[in-house]
Amino acid sequence: MIHVCFCLHDADGRYSKFTGTTIISIFENTRAEVTAHILHDDTLTDDNREKFLQLAARHNQRVEFYNVDKLCPDEIKFLRDELPDKINSRFNIGAFYRLLAKKILPVSRIIYLDSDIVVNLDIAELWQIDLKNFPIAAVPEIFNMKDRMSKNKFLLRYGIVDAEDYFNAGVILFDLERVSENFFRDGVQFLVDNPKCTSPAQDILNAFFAENYLKLESKFNSFVTCEDNRDKPADKKIYHYVRNSAGLDMSDGLQRLWFEIFFRSPWCDAQAMGRLYEEFSDYDTEIKTMLMNLSASLNGRKRAFITFAAHVDAIKNFFNADKSELIIIETFLDFDELIRYLKKIRKKCVFISMVENFTIMSNIFSDIGLVENKDFFNGLKFLAKSHGYRFNSYRFVKAM
Repeated sequence: MIHVCFCLHDADGRYSKFTGTTIISIFENTRAEVTAHILHDDTLTDDNREKFLQLAARHNQRVEFYNVDKLCPDEIKFLRDELPDKINSRFNIGAFYRLLAKKILPVSRIIYLDSDIVVNLDIAELWQIDLKNFPIAAVPEIFNMKDRMSKNKFLLRYGIVDAEDYFNAGVILFDLERVSENFFRDGVQFLVDNPKCTSPAQDILNAFFAENYLKLESKFNSFVTCEDNRDKPADKKIYHYVRNSAGLDMSDGLQRLWFEIFFRSPWCDAQAMGRLYEEFSDYDTEIKTMLMNLSASLNGRKRAFITFAAHVDAIKNFFNADKSELIIIETFLDFDELIRYLKKIRKKCVFISMVENFTIMSNIFSDIGLVENKDFFNGLKFLAKSHGYRFNSYRFVKAM
């Protein structure tokens, strides 16, 4: 029996479909017996629970449920007490549940998977890997990112972990017998002691295991953002849709792969299509409102485009921006220096973010007292495919 673990905090009831899509991809690509263990909380609805059971029965496999709030109340209270201002604002509490796998699951070996994953190979191939007395196996992030790997990760910036050892925590093979009984509380305490961490579970896992894990080849955690699968079939890999890269662009082979699996799930129904239509209508209204707000906000203030150096020419051409309006991220030593500069000029400027991961910039702006669609805007929304911009349709996938 292969044991695969997922963690689920589903505040609006629409995240379960991602976990379900990952589980289907596992079931469809193996002949082995598989149990999907779902660590969840009270946000798992009866309807979503039933859909998980449906897909397991359809494939003659098993799914088991574990309510973390009920099974580990002391640990969850400790987490909420120690990190009250971060849980559900900066950190999704569900990210921590994997740290409780040893306490909860009745098995000694598991494969942990994030829910933004498609397993396009036989999961038995990963399961059968000899851990060689290591507590975990994972893929070093540099295997995917190479020279594009961010140097601003907390553990790298402060020399806690070397870049070549830093691993992505979305796919991990665990030997739970080699994990400490106090792992959860020790991990939470690490975040308390290091409040600048931005990737809670991943930073904890790296801080504890980066010097002692089996390095897997990249095919076991291949970032979709680093692949180019237009007009060609997907390879036999575990695809990780990092940075919300699951979308509706059917010319992209990997977006099509995700959607075709989702299409066969119990979550793809008339209600999902109705929500998709509503989201497109809302988006159209949102762009029009943003343009009006931007025009009003510029009264007496100048534009400030935040971008990476590679996109400077495109911004100059499309927005007719001059050099004085550009804030190029690479010119700063780190994010702390960037933040200090933004604070210095915030009253004089309207910030237009041209960074793909808008969530990071949005958090920075909000932390220094700025308001979205008044003081800062997601400038990528103003671009079109003809400008070389690949529209991220994840929001529509999420809405379904």
